[in-house]
Amino acid sequence: MSRPTICSFPITSDGWRAGVERRQGRCGAVMTAPVQAQATAPPPAPPHRTLPWHLRRTLALAGPLILSRVGMLAMTTGDVVVLGRAGAEELAYYVLGYAIVDSLIAVTAGLQLGVPILTARTLGEGRAEQAAGIWRRGLAFAFVAGLLIALVMQSAGWLFATMGHDPALAAGGGAVTAMMGFALPFMGLYLVSAMFLEALERPLIATAAVGMATLVNLGLSILLVFGAGPIPPLGAWGCALATVITSFLLGVGLVLYVRFALKGRERYGLAGRKAGEGDNASGDGREQRRLGFAAGASYGLEAGAFTGITMIAGFVGVIGLASMGVLFQILALSFMVSFGIAGATQVRVGNAWGRRDAHGMAMAGWVGFALSLFLTALICLALLAFPRFFLGLLTTDQVVLAAALPGMAWMVAALLADGGQTVLNHACRGRGDSWVPTAFHMVSYWLIMIPLGWLFAITLDHGTIGLFQAILVASLFSMTMMAARFIALSRKALPTVSRAA
Repeated sequence: MSRPTICSFPITSDGWRAGVERRQGRCGAVMTAPVQAQATAPPPAPPHRTLPWHLRRTLALAGPLILSRVGMLAMTTGDVVVLGRAGAEELAYYVLGYAIVDSLIAVTAGLQLGVPILTARTLGEGRAEQAAGIWRRGLAFAFVAGLLIALVMQSAGWLFATMGHDPALAAGGGAVTAMMGFALPFMGLYLVSAMFLEALERPLIATAAVGMATLVNLGLSILLVFGAGPIPPLGAWGCALATVITSFLLGVGLVLYVRFALKGRERYGLAGRKAGEGDNASGDGREQRRLGFAAGASYGLEAGAFTGITMIAGFVGVIGLASMGVLFQILALSFMVSFGIAGATQVRVGNAWGRRDAHGMAMAGWVGFALSLFLTALICLALLAFPRFFLGLLTTDQVVLAAALPGMAWMVAALLADGGQTVLNHACRGRGDSWVPTAFHMVSYWLIMIPLGWLFAITLDHGTIGLFQAILVASLFSMTMMAARFIALSRKALPTVSRAA
């Protein structure tokens, strides 16, 4: 739905006051008399501050974000489903091999965070034609970084063996990592283009592309894992090859769409080879790289901690690693609900802070937190009520099922706490607090989760259950600290804004 504007400044429910002030200050000289009278009249009542209003606003923003994140994870889920029917050994190879890939995909996504930030900025400044330069720099950066990372990943087998994993497991997992490394350059192309489209407020295009890619990847995985005709069964390595092929089609396909089929591409400087390259106002790429390096490091630290948990699972054994992979896939899929709500909460808290609405800021944060707990609790109840059904969707190996069942209760408890801390983390960031939440994550997941994971799983011989016990303790600590931090931020006096006479 289009929004009414005066002098091109949108009127939104979350930014009414700031919008009126900007319109009065910047557009007063060109307003007609009736409009001027309307602008100087007493402002209407502020937006509703009721609970239903906040719920509607949060859900409206969270919906597309949840779909986008679930779509990205669906390809991995399809791989686990296929390999869950190929045997515990092949599934274990994939779980170990993909653990490193998952962290590096997170790093790749963080490295490109400058693309949506600078694109949105140029659009807001009325320099839409310079967006093409940002997109093209992002593509080059992503492809080169992906190739360098892929070359490093060729030594994964040696790394797993050096860590002390079983030789067969190290070789199988290393082969998966090495092959999947070649997907990263093309996954980078997709991420840059998808973030670019999100900044243009067209996220559903990338979501649809991921949906189609998921079906292609599933078909290729079935073909290459089990073989058919002249194609021999390739097991977990075949699944990795399917991911590379699918990533190539996804990344290159979305790049071609943005360059040649995007509606209104002339406006964004995409119609010609030289269009959009002279974007001196956005710098020569230094700021884009700076933003990317900072976000990449942050994403890498968090994802790396969970990679460490998977590495510990490798010492539990093949069955333990396979059961960990099945349970963690269910956790990751369910977590996307909280992750989408977290993104929406961050935006809404930021909007309230920008308009100096302390009450609205607190309401936005706590409504997002409560909504995450409520929806995640519903998911947890379903998982606890029908554990065999959900686990059976991912594997038919009865030994793996038997090993995973006892861990379901601990997994859902960890899911609930992890979702809550994520929303509060984003609420603090929406308030402008960046380094304190990062420090809490560092303490929670590197200084608490990793040591406890080894203690519970290996030293105390709790196996897979011990890993989810460690995740639960770390997430509860993080959630408590984030809640205390957000309470402090909500009570902190907001800076005053000088108003024009």
